[in-house]
Amino acid sequence: MATPKFLPVARNADFIKGAASIINVDDVESTLLWYQDKLGLTIEFAWGEPIIHGSVRAGNTSFHFQQGGTTTPITAYITLYVDQLDQLFADINSHSVEIVSEPELMPWGMRAFMIHDCNGSLVMFADPSTGE
Repeated sequence: MATPKFLPVARNADFIKGAASIINVDDVESTLLWYQDKLGLTIEFAWGEPIIHGSVRAGNTSFHFQQGGTTTPITAYITLYVDQLDQLFADINSHSVEIVSEPELMPWGMRAFMIHDCNGSLVMFADPSTGE
């Protein structure tokens, strides 16, 4: 089998200005509050009464939560690229968050740690300055 040829710039790459993932959860309001209180992230917006859709801002990106049937098993996996990995880990760890793995060098060469959020979704915090 021939190795695929990946183009350095795809024909529509410059048209895309951003992206956001949308993750289905049972309770959007409690999820937004968990990301604010436990991870120290900013709520971008919350919509509906009761809240059925909302967004969390993390750096120059955002991800959304909407009320809907959750997937079983849980398939959501969020990666946040960060600076000050050890300082961030200490802060998050001090807020009674379920730690999956402490900061460590991953097989691909980047240091990272992982947690489970309030819905059981995996969240990885990775420092791009430490590897590929």
